[in-house]
Amino acid sequence: MPHAGRSMPYADVVHLTSIRRLAALVAVSGAAVAASCTSAPTARPAPVAAPGTSRGALPAALAVSPVVSTREWRWTSVQGLEVETAHWTIRSSLRSATFTGSLPAFYEAALRNYRNGLVSLPEPPRQLEACVFGTREEWSRYTEHRLGSDAAPYLKMGRGGFTSGGEAVLYDIGPRDTLAIAAHEGWHQYSQTTLRYSLPVWLEEGIACFMEGFRQPKDAAEPIFLPWRNPERYAELRTAARKGRLATLREVLEGSPQQFLETSRDAQLAYYAQVWALVHYIRDGEGGRYRAGLESLLNDAVSGQIPARIRSSPAIPDARARRLALDAKAGIWLIKVYLDDDYERFERGYDRFVGSLIESNAWDRVMRGESPIGEDPPAKP
Repeated sequence: MPHAGRSMPYADVVHLTSIRRLAALVAVSGAAVAASCTSAPTARPAPVAAPGTSRGALPAALAVSPVVSTREWRWTSVQGLEVETAHWTIRSSLRSATFTGSLPAFYEAALRNYRNGLVSLPEPPRQLEACVFGTREEWSRYTEHRLGSDAAPYLKMGRGGFTSGGEAVLYDIGPRDTLAIAAHEGWHQYSQTTLRYSLPVWLEEGIACFMEGFRQPKDAAEPIFLPWRNPERYAELRTAARKGRLATLREVLEGSPQQFLETSRDAQLAYYAQVWALVHYIRDGEGGRYRAGLESLLNDAVSGQIPARIRSSPAIPDARARRLALDAKAGIWLIKVYLDDDYERFERGYDRFVGSLIESNAWDRVMRGESPIGEDPPAKP
């Protein structure tokens, strides 16, 4: 998707003859064997627009502690490195040894954030897989292979990535922006493999955007995830409001990234900014009024109990409405069941919350990972 600004430079170019040197940098040892990054598509992927301007290079420190094993990896003419950690299989053809070396610690820290950043959630039931290609051309060829006839919309993306069947497929758009996309897509990977009942699109995408914000302390092995530290989504929300591109909450709840892209890429970026703000509202808005409902919703998604909750909810007493709620992956239904049976009250509160974000100009707070409108941080789950 559109990406403003220039890509960040990075060094340590890796030629095809130096794969073993790169493996030695990333981990202690690894067997030189070929690996495959292929599987038949099992679910239609969700594309994500890349956030905005890159801000500062990552440190050169390599994090070796999460690495279980490394080995050479090939897919057709693409050569790179496969790294395994406790929870991830990461296949990379990045040209930077430093960048590749940062991935294991980043992904493990991201997973901890998925499990604790909003509510306490379980470990994924299996390894999560990511392919991070060094060039868009490599990514495009793999996308065509992975998605077949469904690949066309994703090949039109300006800068971004997708997740399908629990596997994320990304390419280098500069270290910080690539890692933000990795964190976003990683939530989709976690969700697709761990939740027994999939979330509505607005919440799935909102949480993925919520998980993007991070800070990489100088020379630190791991990032610190800070959901408010997302200047790209914050800037887009304010820009979209100034240009009259914000959708109504109902339009956001009933739409999808693909549908907003049909209007324009700007409309899709505004959508992502709005669902990012929506998850912050559910977690922090109205003095934390909706936080317990969010916890119940996510726990029921893990256990698969959302349909039972819909059927028994007094917020949807009409049989026809219950059927619609059970069939829908969008709309207001789960707000009424889990968060507020008075949808209009919820909407008014959201509008006030977004209005405060739009009126604020607290970039220093955002860069520190604090709310730009001074909301109290949520209680620990």
